[in-house]
Amino acid sequence: MKKIIFLCLVALTACNTPKQKGLVYFNDFDAIKGWAPVNLSKKVVHSGLYSNKIDSSYVYGMTFKQLFREVSDDKIIKVKASFWTYLTDKAKGMFVVEVRNHDNKQVLWVYKDLKDVAPKHNEWQKAEMSFTFADSISKPENSILIYPWSTGKGDFYVDDLKLEFVLGY
Repeated sequence: MKKIIFLCLVALTACNTPKQKGLVYFNDFDAIKGWAPVNLSKKVVHSGLYSNKIDSSYVYGMTFKQLFREVSDDKIIKVKASFWTYLTDKAKGMFVVEVRNHDNKQVLWVYKDLKDVAPKHNEWQKAEMSFTFADSISKPENSILIYPWSTGKGDFYVDDLKLEFVLGY
């Protein structure tokens, strides 16, 4: 009986944890400690033990980087991003989507100002945004980079980042 209860608890816990599958990528910054060079914080977190702290010393947050063809063999027309962010009083930042061609030359650089999607300070807010790609941008050999960027002296935090790629047929 104890084994059955334990297995049910494990199954319920696993169901509540977002999974990375298909065209959806999720990062809660808890599983990457020791695996990637990223500024992690235990001080301000939305869920789990860690968040990604972006400040004047670490101006770029954790970066998603893949070739379009590594994300999908089909045409990608859009990426939707959602994440939780905590902006301190002096925080200024952007959420950037960048595309580079096979020669590593930038062919797209777009951003959303964090104050436009998370206007409050000193509290966790859910931010959501989407970026659409022209056919000439989402070529299979091009790389897509997605990252938070600090443009000020204040700190901000990102947690529970979800990227969803949308296909066009």
